This record gives sequence, C-alpha cells and structure tokens, in this order.
Amino acid sequence: MSKNEGVPLLAKDRIPPGTPPRTHKPLDNGMKKSDTTDFPVVSSKISFPVFSRPMDSNIKPCPDSLNPKKTARRPPKNLLFKAVSEGDVDSLKRLLQEAEDSSSSFTEKASQDFFMYKLTSKDTGKTCLMKALLNINDYTPEIVCLLLSFAEENGFLDRFINAEYTEENYKGQTALNIAIERRQSDLVKCLIKKGANINVRAQGRFFNPKRKHEGFYFGETPLALAACTNQPEVVQLLMENSQTDVTIQDSLGNTVLHALVTVAENSEAQNAFIIRMYDTILRNCKNKSLESIENNEGLTPMQLAAKTGKTEILHYILSREIKEKENRVLSRKFTDWAYGPVSSSLYDLKDVDTSSRNSILEIVVYNTSIDNRHELLALEPLHTLLQMKWKKFARYMFFLSFLLSFTYNVVLTLVSYYRPRGEQALYPLSLTYDRGWLQLVGQMFIIVCATYLMIKEGVVIFLVRPSDLRSVLSDAWFHVLFFIQAILVIASVFCYLFGVKEYLAFLVLAMALGWANMLYYTRGFQSLGIYSVMIQKVILNDVLKFLFVYILFLFGFGVALASLIESCADGDECSAYKSFSTAIVELFKLTIGLGDLEMQHDSKYPVLFLLLLIAYVILTFVLLLNMLIALMGETVEKISKESEHIWRIQRARTILEFEKSLPLWLKSKFQLGESCTVSKNDNRACLRINEVKWTEWHNHVTCINEEPGFEMHPGTSYANLNIEDEADNYERDRHVTIDVIDSTDQTYETTV
Repeated sequence: MSKNEGVPLLAKDRIPPGTPPRTHKPLDNGMKKSDTTDFPVVSSKISFPVFSRPMDSNIKPCPDSLNPKKTARRPPKNLLFKAVSEGDVDSLKRLLQEAEDSSSSFTEKASQDFFMYKLTSKDTGKTCLMKALLNINDYTPEIVCLLLSFAEENGFLDRFINAEYTEENYKGQTALNIAIERRQSDLVKCLIKKGANINVRAQGRFFNPKRKHEGFYFGETPLALAACTNQPEVVQLLMENSQTDVTIQDSLGNTVLHALVTVAENSEAQNAFIIRMYDTILRNCKNKSLESIENNEGLTPMQLAAKTGKTEILHYILSREIKEKENRVLSRKFTDWAYGPVSSSLYDLKDVDTSSRNSILEIVVYNTSIDNRHELLALEPLHTLLQMKWKKFARYMFFLSFLLSFTYNVVLTLVSYYRPRGEQALYPLSLTYDRGWLQLVGQMFIIVCATYLMIKEGVVIFLVRPSDLRSVLSDAWFHVLFFIQAILVIASVFCYLFGVKEYLAFLVLAMALGWANMLYYTRGFQSLGIYSVMIQKVILNDVLKFLFVYILFLFGFGVALASLIESCADGDECSAYKSFSTAIVELFKLTIGLGDLEMQHDSKYPVLFLLLLIAYVILTFVLLLNMLIALMGETVEKISKESEHIWRIQRARTILEFEKSLPLWLKSKFQLGESCTVSKNDNRACLRINEVKWTEWHNHVTCINEEPGFEMHPGTSYANLNIEDEADNYERDRHVTIDVIDSTDQTYETTV
C-alpha cells in the first residue's frame, strides 16, 4: 500500500468540474492579476462561493481581446510572490535585502508593519510563506527557512507565521494548515518549532460548506485535518505537543472525532485508517471524556455515526474493548469469560438503549434518511437488545393490541350491520325497537375505542417522534390509517346521535378501513410481515403512479365524450349517458372490461366519438393496465430481496412505540441490562451477550476466568473480568467487577 493509498481527496484534488488540474509549475506564467491578490475578480451578483481556483492555481485568464470591457491594465506582479512560488532563492534574498534596506529609517514597530505589508496580500491575507507552501518544489524548504529566519531576525515571526487568510472563502487558514494539507511533515515540524499556533481554526466557507460541491469538510483544526487525511506522523506530533487542545470544537461543535466520523465513507481502505486514527487519538488523549462531547446538534461521535449510517465506525465504537488498565474506562465491551468458541461479553448500554437521550436505537429506527438502517440494527448490542425487548414485553403487548383491535372491528361490523332501519333510524336514542340497548352499548364502546385510537395515534405521529413524509410512507403509514379510521368512526357516531342519515357513509368507510388495518399485525410474524411489506410497496410505488396517470386520461376523455353527447329536447326520451358523471362511470367500466358502446348512439359525431373510445381503450385497458401488471411484478421481485430488512425495521419501530407507551414504573421493571462496576466511580448498565465464533476462537485461547460463568445470587453476585491464576504472569485488575442487580430476570442470547 502506497503512502497516500486510501487517503480522501484533498482540496487541491477536488477542483470543480471543468477546471484544469493544478501542477507544481510556477504560478505566475504571465497571469495578469493584482500584485496583492491571487484570486480572480468575482461578480458581486453571485450569491454563493465559486471555488474555481482553490487558494492557488496555474490557470491563465482569457485574453483581454475576448472581453472588450476589461481593457485596463493591471499593476505588475509582486516580485516577492513570484520568487517564492518559482523557488528562486537568489531573487528572494535580493528582494528581502532591498526591503530591509528600505526600512532602515523606520522605527522597530513601523519596520515590522512595513515587512508584513510587503510579504502579505492585502486582498486575501495570503503571505509569501503561504505562497511558498502552495507551490511545493525542490526549493520550498529553503524558501520557508529563509522567510522564517528573516521574520525572526526582524522581530515579527509570530505575526508572520500565524497570519491568517482574510478572504471569506478561506478565512482563518494559516501556513500550518497548508503545510499539513500538502503533506509536508518536515515543514510542519519546522513551523511548530518556530511557534505556529496549533489550535488555529480555518472557518472559511471552503472548509465548512453549507451546500454540496462548495468545498470540503475535514474539520477546522490542524489536528482534524491531519487525522482526516491519514497523516499519522503529524497526528502523533500534534498529540505529543502540550499546547494542543484535543477537545477544541469547530463552528459546528465538532471535535476531531466528529470530523473523522463525518469523512468516513463506505470504503474499506478509508474506514481502516479512519478507525485507526480514531482509536489513536482516543487512547492518547489525556481527557478520557473526549468521546462524550456533543456537537451543536447534541450528538456524540457515536450518535453522529448512527445518524449518518457509518456502519463500520459505529461497529468499532460499540464493540471497542481495551485491555490496558489506564484506558479500560474507554471500553464499551468487556469479555467476562470464554470457553472454546463461546464467549460471554458485556456491552455498555450508555447512549444505546432508549433510557438515554438521543439513543442509538431511536436514531436508527426513526431516521428514514439512513439507507442502511437494517445493517445498523444487525450490529451488537442493538440486535440482541431488540430481541430481548420483544421477548420480555413487546410480544405480549402486541398480542393484547391485536385482541383489542379485532374486538373493536367486530363490534363496529355488528353495529353497522344491525343498525336501525326504516323509520327507526330517525330515533337513534330510542330503546323501543329490537336490540336497541345493544346498539347503544355498541355505539358507546366504539366511540371510546375510537377516541383512544385517535389520541394514541395522533401522539405517535405528531408528538412522540415528528415524522416527515418519507417516514410516514415507509414506517408509519398504518398509524395514519388508524388515525383516519378513528376520525371516521367518531364522525359517524356523532351523526348517528344527532339523527343525521349520512352517518352510514362514515360508518361503512371506517369498517372497511378497520379490517384493512389488521394487516398491521402481520408484523409479529416474519412470513406474513414480508407479504405485508410487498403489498405496501406495490401500492405506494406502482398503484399510486398508475392512478395518477389513469385519472388524467379518464378526466380528459370523459370531458371530451360528454361534450359530444346531444342533449334531448322536451318530451323526447333522453339517453342515460348525457351527464359527465355517467360518462366517467361508463369509461371506468370499459377500463375493467364491464362496459359497452351504447353511449355512442346519442353522440353528435358518432365516428369521432367511436375513435375517441377506441383510443381510450387502447391507452388505458391495453397499455396502462398491462404496464401496471408488469411494474407490479418487477416491484415484487425487487422488494422480495429487501422486504425482510424492511420488516425488521418496522417491527423495531413497533417495539419502541410499545415501550414508550409503558408507564414509568413498568419501564423501570422491564429495563434490560446488568449493573457493572468498571472502576471505582464508574458504574454502567451492560447487556450480556453470549457469542459463538467458530472462525476466531482458536486465535484467542487465553483463559479470561478459570471457571466461566458465576453463581447467581440476586443483588450480591460478583464476577471479575480479568482475574488470572497467580501462577500465570498476567496483570491482575482488582477494580473491574460486575455487580448483578437483578439476576433472576437475566436473558441470554447466543449469536452465531
């Protein structure tokens, strides 16, 4: 693997499309620009930054003859900038000597200001030192040393070496940032030794873009830039420096760990170095709470990894196990015992279970923008945690909910079928007719159930977890249907109680929708749940699109054909198809093969009328319906491969919704995990998972405990995580124990 393999593209490699690649040739090949800036003139009408020339480039502007409006000549180029960019050491020495001679009559402060003026671009804040680092060549180290020595001799080294870009797009960038970006570790050491500010933040829009393709985010600090561009030597150099503030946060509130999570992609090579950098910084940081720092969105690096769907990074964090005593507090997994291929591990549930704010479980289940949610839910301890919640309380609540919904629909059906008829329908509160009291009791029962459903589903949709349209269509559409059904039932009951005859329409719609909603309970069974997912996807992906196109054809041809039907005179026998509504109905019958062509007899132009009918039949019955069948078959074949993943996500959401509906005293009773004392003042809730690893166990044969497992005594049982035989030369850690609070309710899961 080469030095730069697996390294993300840097700013210099990500020039927007259409821009020629930058080389290390001299910058000033006849370019016509100001002597104090290297940036092209940008129109003030542009509302967003255009990075056509990131910081420095060799692109020549178009000749003035092509743009007659720009005829004024620019001032000559700055000779100092030309010398450092071309690596002309002799010219640079001569120019610096001339500048020093020119400042002989100035005071010390005035001479320093004069030197900074001569060595700095007034428009962008770019110094000759930055210019040299932007144009790396064989003479760059000598040029840098010469500039630093000149600044040190004349007493303005600190101002010169820590000068920042003032241009809006690259504001805050210093020579140290550029040296790191150009992977010049020797020059980085030189700059730090000379007093470069290690904690500087580059806050320009190029380094923190608000829109895609406007720039690149690698964090704003030198440490974050070095870590995100895979420069372990520079990272180690910065971490060993006592002045480095590893916990510094950028304008987004991100630390260096957040930045590493952000730049991670679905690339094995890149994720390998990201994880390595993450682990190195975390272990070497003196502040052991670095990983618990939240950004402006209230997310830790682990929560950010879950929200952005970074599977490998999240897996590393959740299963990180550190054996060293000084860093054991950073572990999120503890191996209690191992016997052959079987190992019993304890996973830290902090920020994972729903008892924590912004828990990983809720982020993954409710965030529909994560395309690989099923992969994240397959990670431990998320997978086992959901299984245990389902077995412990969710399946019983699911069954009770099914019974209540089934009973509710049965009563609704009976009330609808055995409703008062004829004259009795006008007196709904009268008990004189047969089964009147049963009707009244049924009405009261369904209105109570409907009110409960309306409140419950409304809270789920709008309050508990505000859902966007995508979330509703993918996970929560049954909640919307339950909510609509409850509204219809309440409307029908009130209409019935006030004697409004139209109550029956609301009641019938609610009854049909109620039985269709019973598909929600197929989530409890994998085979039926997958079938329900297929129906959902076919309706949302194919049927709705078909209906949209079909309604356009139906309305267009319906209007045309209804306009051709002659209106009858007084006393004549009128055609049954004279109205627009009847024409629409007949056209719909033709679509499904139940109509006839009798409606053409009373048309004004029978031939034209017939041609329109034939065109309509071909477009709808022949083309659209067959296309719908083909698309549905393709959707079923495609969804069948991922329907199991969708079903698992939907069931996970159901589990969390049931858990949220529990009262506080039941939540505490159903809380999973064991109380673990990792160190003297470090108590955690951990989930025990027994794992079988046939391919790995022969590589880890060290005895973790002499006798696996431990005797279970509620409230008093202890087990050491790392106690070895005294005859073995292994370090004893007396401070790491597991205190089981409620061992009578333990559930053990085996993952193969």
